[in-house]
Amino acid sequence: MKDCIFIFSTFILRMILRMIPHGKLHPKRIVFTSYLGKQFSCNPKYICKYIHKAAPEYELIWAFKNPNRYKYLEKNGITLVKYGSIKFILLCLSSKFIITNTRDLTYIPFSANQRIINTWHGGGAYKQVGSSKATQTIAEKYRQYIALKTPVTYLSSSKIFTDLTIHRSFHHNGMILNCGMPRNDLLFQKGNPRIKEKICQKYQIPQDNRLLLYAPTYRESRKPSDYSFDTARISDVLSKRFGGTWTVLFRMHYYIAEQFAGKSADYINVSEYPDMQELLYASDVLITDYSSSIWDYSFMGRPCFLYATDLTEYDLTQGFYTDIHTWPFALSQNNQELIENILNFDDHLYQQKLLDHHKDFGSYETGTASSQVLEYIKTQS
Repeated sequence: MKDCIFIFSTFILRMILRMIPHGKLHPKRIVFTSYLGKQFSCNPKYICKYIHKAAPEYELIWAFKNPNRYKYLEKNGITLVKYGSIKFILLCLSSKFIITNTRDLTYIPFSANQRIINTWHGGGAYKQVGSSKATQTIAEKYRQYIALKTPVTYLSSSKIFTDLTIHRSFHHNGMILNCGMPRNDLLFQKGNPRIKEKICQKYQIPQDNRLLLYAPTYRESRKPSDYSFDTARISDVLSKRFGGTWTVLFRMHYYIAEQFAGKSADYINVSEYPDMQELLYASDVLITDYSSSIWDYSFMGRPCFLYATDLTEYDLTQGFYTDIHTWPFALSQNNQELIENILNFDDHLYQQKLLDHHKDFGSYETGTASSQVLEYIKTQS
């Protein structure tokens, strides 16, 4: 019933919006949104920051569910609008460029002269999305149908992402920029201690502590109590293998971050930190399960481990593009296996696996994605 209501309301709204006169498109106006208006983050953020510095002639507009939270952006000349409002819709209809990281604007009937740049929010080829998922709702199929009628330009992180996600899962045969993900430009920078200093200051962590980021991906069926991650034991093992005193940062997917708002003496909840890439940049080790953050983190060459306690179930409900056992990260399905994988970590072997992984996937990541997106925008203005 919920899917039927969504499809009907989207169909009616698109019909109404087609009857509204939009006027002439503004060739140098760009509307940004990230994660359905919830954040100033991910690829749209890094594209915006680059354009603001390199091409100030463009009008930059950001849509948020809570614009007051991001008032500080106005000092940089960025216009704020409430996500989903009438003003937001009218701005989308009159702007030459829309940059988003989800397929959330299906209710807006964009014209053929507009350029919708979908950066997506994950690279590589790990968990399945779109029509490739093991299970797909009617609403998701309808979004897929609408997306095929929209003038979208996708960004691709790798050849395998183009083949398996953009072509096979999204059924997209239009424009693709093989530039990598703009959010990963940061991870190619060397020697920026200010990012870790900022995080340590915010969460009152000693600067000399080493950071473990635990960031499992989203799944609908999981509750806070389902994450049986033995923080204390893992911290001890990390000290034995890599040395130092460790602080555990716990980062949940943006869909369910509010469910994990509590505090713990064993870890620091960083689910509300506004920039996942900064957390990756500052962390010495990443532990996750099926999150595409493994693709991002792999370009830093730091240790990453997979902790997947529901592997069989997840494979049946979501599925994978590639066999998880072929990924270059040690796989554990319980805490004891994770401990053993940390203790047996071989950095030389790991670095070679990363190089092979990037080559096998046909990586497009060079740390220059944002500049390539701007060059594309200039050709379309």
